[in-house]
Amino acid sequence: MDADKVTELPWETQQTREIINLEGGKKKIILALAVIVAPNVILTAVLLGLILHNQVPQTYSQLPSVPDPPARESSAFLVDFSATRLLTVASWTSTLTSLLPSFAMLLVSFPVAYSIMNASKDKSTDDLPTPYQLSMLLGVLSGSIASLWNWFKYRSWEKRERVNGITKRSITWLVIVSVLGYLIVIADTWLHATTSTIQLLQALPSPSSVSAYGRGFYSSDCVSITGYTPCSVGISEKGPVYIQSTEAFKTFANVSSQNLVLSFPYEGQSYAFLTDPNVPQDTGYQASTFAVTTQCSFITHQCGVWWVDGPPDSFHCTSAFWGGLPNALYDGNFSVNPSWALAGVEFFQDPELTQNFSNGQSLANWDSFTPANPVYVGAYGIILGLTEGSPLTNLSSGDLAVLKNGLGFVMSCNMTAYDLEYVWYNGSVLVQQMVQSNISVVRTLTGPFVTELANLINLAQAAAGETTADGFRDSWTAGFSTMRAAQISTLVARVPKAPLAVLVLLSLLYAAVGILLACMALRARPSVSNNIQGRLSVAGLAAKCFEGEERSEGPTKEIQDLFGENEVGARDQEGPKVAIVASGRGGWKYDLVGQDERRNSATLTSRGNKSVEPFVRTISIS
Repeated sequence: MDADKVTELPWETQQTREIINLEGGKKKIILALAVIVAPNVILTAVLLGLILHNQVPQTYSQLPSVPDPPARESSAFLVDFSATRLLTVASWTSTLTSLLPSFAMLLVSFPVAYSIMNASKDKSTDDLPTPYQLSMLLGVLSGSIASLWNWFKYRSWEKRERVNGITKRSITWLVIVSVLGYLIVIADTWLHATTSTIQLLQALPSPSSVSAYGRGFYSSDCVSITGYTPCSVGISEKGPVYIQSTEAFKTFANVSSQNLVLSFPYEGQSYAFLTDPNVPQDTGYQASTFAVTTQCSFITHQCGVWWVDGPPDSFHCTSAFWGGLPNALYDGNFSVNPSWALAGVEFFQDPELTQNFSNGQSLANWDSFTPANPVYVGAYGIILGLTEGSPLTNLSSGDLAVLKNGLGFVMSCNMTAYDLEYVWYNGSVLVQQMVQSNISVVRTLTGPFVTELANLINLAQAAAGETTADGFRDSWTAGFSTMRAAQISTLVARVPKAPLAVLVLLSLLYAAVGILLACMALRARPSVSNNIQGRLSVAGLAAKCFEGEERSEGPTKEIQDLFGENEVGARDQEGPKVAIVASGRGGWKYDLVGQDERRNSATLTSRGNKSVEPFVRTISIS
C-alpha cells in the first residue's frame, strides 16, 4: 500500500473534510496500542521485579566443608517470595494475552481499509475481496480464531477467486498474534509446572542477625599480655573479685539462659566452646572461636594417697605440687568440714608439675597467673557421698582413693587454648583451621581458678556421675567461642530461568508487535482511512443492508449515526426489527419488521422520512 498517496472520498472537499469524516481514528489506535502493550510490559516488569528484588544473592558466603546449597544453581532463580503469588502474576500475562487479538486486528484494519480505499479509487479489482472473502475478512479483522478455519476450508474450493494481498496480510497478522498468544500460554504453563518451593540453607551476611549468638571478651584488656591481672579478675580493697560471677557460675553448671557449653570431638580429643542456648536446630554458622582442650590422667596413688577407713592423708606429687586433701575435723566421729574447699587446681609450666608460675607480685597470698599455652594443671579433690558400691569405686587401682564417706582423686592435666575456625552444620562441628592461641587467652580463662574465686566442686560432682575414667576426665573440658556468620534454613521459590526467559521474551515480543501494528496504522492516514475502517465491520455491513443508501452512505462522525435506531430509540419500540423469514424461493431471507398503529407486526416497505430507501432491501440465504 502507498502511504503517501492522497485519496479523497467522492464527496470530500477541503472545507468539509473535518466535518464529514469519522472521528477518533488516532484515539482508537492509541487505545488499542495501550491495551496491547501495557499488560505485557507492566506485568512482565512486576514479575521480574519481584524475582530480582527478592532473589537469594549468589554472592552469599557458603559454609566450608558443607555441600553447596542450591543457591549456586545456575539454571534457576531462588526467590524469597511466595511461589504461588509469583505464578499468579505470571498467569495474569497469559490470561490477558488471550483477550488481545481483537485489539491487534483493530490496528491491522486501518492499513487494510486504506488499501481497499485506494484499490477502489483505482478500480483495481485484483486487490479487492469478493463478497465471500469480505465476509471472512470481517471475521479476521474481528480477531476471531474460528475465521481462520473458514479460510482453510475456502482454499479447498475448486472454483474460487484468488485471494488478494490485502486479505493475505490480514490472515498472516491474525496467525502471528494468535500463535504468540498460545505460545505465552504454553510458556506460562511450563513455568507453573517447573516452579516449586524448596528448603534452602541460606547464609546471613548481616552481623546483626547473628549478634545474639556471639561470645567473646568484653574488653581489649583481655588480649593484653603485659596486664597486671587478667580481665576475668578484678582487684578491690578486700582482694580479688570474680567479674560477672553470677552468670559465670550459671554457665559452669549449664543452667544459664544466656550461655551453653558444648563439646565436640576432634582427632581423638575433646574440645569445648560457648554458644547461645537457643540456637535453632535448622541454623548453621561459620565461627572464629577459642577452643580449649584438657587432657588428664590420674596420679592419685603416685602422689602417696592411699585411703582406708579414716581421714585422708596428705598428697605429695612433686616438690612444687603437694598439700592435703580437704582437712578432716575430729569431734569424736570422722567428718569433713563443708566450709573448706573440696576441690582445687594449681598451674605449672611443665608436664612434670615441678615449675609453678610467679609474676613477682604478691596479692592476697596468691601470686601465680599463667602466662603460657599450654598450661599444665595439678587437680585434686574429694567427692562426698560415694561408697564402694558406686560405679567409680570399681575402677582399676591407682585412679581413685576410696574412703568410706567419699572418693578422693589427684590428676595431672594439660590445657591448651586454640584459635579455631570451624563450621557448625547439622548439629556437628567441622574444623577448618586450628592454631595455638595467644597466652592471654589462657591467663583470662585460668584467672578465677588461680585466685580460688571459682569453686571446682561442681565439676568434681558432675564428673562423679560418669562410669568410666575417660568420662570423669572429659568433664573437665571447657571452652569459649565467638561466632561470625550464620545460616538459616528457609523456604524459597525455585523459579527456572528457561521458562521464565521464554515467557518474558514472548510477552515483550507481543508488545513489540503491537507497537509495529500501531506504526502501520498511523501511516495509513487514520483521519481518512477511519471512514473505511468504521464501515469495514459487521456494523457497516448491517447499515448497508438495512438502513438504505441515504443513511449508510452519508457522511457521519460516529458509526452509530449510520443507524436510524440512534434517532428513534430502542426503548419506545418504534424502530424496525430484523427478522429471518422463509422466502418464496424456498430459502430464507432477512426482513425488516415493524408495528402498525394497532401494534400488529407488519413488514415494512416504506418508512417515510425515517427511511433512506423507498423499499426494504432483503437478503436471501439458502
